[in-house]
Amino acid sequence: MKKMLVLTAVLAGAVATGVVAQQGTHVLDQAVASELLRGAVAGQTVNALASSPDLQRNYVISVIEQELAQEAARRGLNERLDVQRALMQARFQILLQALQQDVVRHAAQPADAEIQASFKKEKDRWVMPEAYKLDIFASDSANASAVAALKAAAGLAALDATALQTAGARQLVSAAGDVWVAEKEIVPEVWKSLASLKVGESRTFGVQNAVWLVRRADYRKAGPMTFEQARERVRAELVQASQRKEWESFLEQRRKSLGL
Repeated sequence: MKKMLVLTAVLAGAVATGVVAQQGTHVLDQAVASELLRGAVAGQTVNALASSPDLQRNYVISVIEQELAQEAARRGLNERLDVQRALMQARFQILLQALQQDVVRHAAQPADAEIQASFKKEKDRWVMPEAYKLDIFASDSANASAVAALKAAAGLAALDATALQTAGARQLVSAAGDVWVAEKEIVPEVWKSLASLKVGESRTFGVQNAVWLVRRADYRKAGPMTFEQARERVRAELVQASQRKEWESFLEQRRKSLGL
């Protein structure tokens, strides 16, 4: 515990002086950051489980999977040659993936001028797809109260998000935000029905083992992107290209060092 307190104090001091936060001084380690965030929200887990049927179901599945894995070990199945070989191959793949992530996180980030040049070079590629702004609420089919609330709200011009969530539904998408939903981002059945909905009209859909309440808000036709609209996508492509180059260079250096 004392060591943990000392480490926490050191990290706090580093952040306060900007040592960790300054770009160029330290490249964010996603794995470490994920573990810190996981620890930060651990105290909220019990309350979240109590209020979310989805989390409760996932928790049950995880507990059962853990018990089954332990039962396999108790039966000595982890000593079988085929299991040992599969575990070794999985371990190799995980290590290789971790190595690649560690190598490419040092890849150079594109400058704004490079992003603009890439956009202008292939301007026709950057097209804003047809999309809608939607309110989407969902519930498991087994949650009778939530399903009833969703069906009762269908057809209403305004949805009471608080009432739906109190009944047990969860909001997947909000029309009040900046999210536009394109065809590839939603199930085909819902997409095909959106054109027939009027602005403000809502309808329920059966989606696998769930019920969705979808309300149509704004609509956007397909059209060419401006540079500002395409900036992050162009940047992401350039980053990926830089990461591939970094990884390929690393592999080539290893080949030469091995005399291959």
